[in-house]
Amino acid sequence: MDTCSGTPVSLTLGRRRIEGVLRAVGEFVDMPEAPGTPGRRLRNLILDFGPACAPVEVWLA
Repeated sequence: MDTCSGTPVSLTLGRRRIEGVLRAVGEFVDMPEAPGTPGRRLRNLILDFGPACAPVEVWLA
């Protein structure tokens, strides 16, 4: 996992928007969409939304 110096990020959930920073970039994982179709490559990210929230781990395609 590569740590980051705090690149700004935002997460939108419905009408709510949460601001934070990117703390780390992790590994790639290949996930199949359905049997017999090409897979998707997902990337692991660790986001920090400040003292009110624990760091959040997300997977992006």
